[in-house]
Amino acid sequence: MDPSIIGIGTDSIGETHMKIAFIGSGHVGPALAKLAIKAGHEVTLANRHGADSLKDIVAGLGPKAKAVNLADIAEGQDLIVLAVPYNQIKNIDSDLLRDKKVIDASNYFPQRDGQNTDLITHKIASSQLVANHFHGSEVAKAFNTFSVANLDSLAKAAGAPDRIVMTVAGDGEVKKIATDLISEIGFQPYDAGSLAESFKIQADGPIFGFQGTLDEITKKLA
Repeated sequence: MDPSIIGIGTDSIGETHMKIAFIGSGHVGPALAKLAIKAGHEVTLANRHGADSLKDIVAGLGPKAKAVNLADIAEGQDLIVLAVPYNQIKNIDSDLLRDKKVIDASNYFPQRDGQNTDLITHKIASSQLVANHFHGSEVAKAFNTFSVANLDSLAKAAGAPDRIVMTVAGDGEVKKIATDLISEIGFQPYDAGSLAESFKIQADGPIFGFQGTLDEITKKLA
């Protein structure tokens, strides 16, 4: 079997209850939080503006959601999802996520985030710099390749031939956690390699903006 095909034909919804925190209150964090709740997890949201700024979003997500101030986001959480513009990551305390499992859902855009020759030339992947910033954390990259605006309508049961792929890159336990979560919320995980190889799924990579099935993405990356 192709090693990039993860968990096909299986579904772990409801098997593992997690506490998942989302940093960022734009489109990505709340959309993913909604699906995580549907899969049986508890979610916590935080942003740089404080917990009070998230009251309406939390109310819309229901009783399994809460908001905290950014300084308290890591407390008691099993997983942290970074859903902020790439240029904001450097402004987050580098010790905040120590010893935590982290999914980086950000994208580097030179025109917005500034010119970085190492990133532009793929000397290093953007998520590797995220991992370097949050020293002591374990980072995977996922949830970054296409718009989350209509995720609800795209989610399908495991084994569905038209299940939409979500890519994941990383190393260690956090990659397995991200893989399981992708399947739980209704998408087909696709192994895009190690964190060092995650430039393949960055904003300048071959599948950015692509939304398709396992067969379609396999052909595109062939």
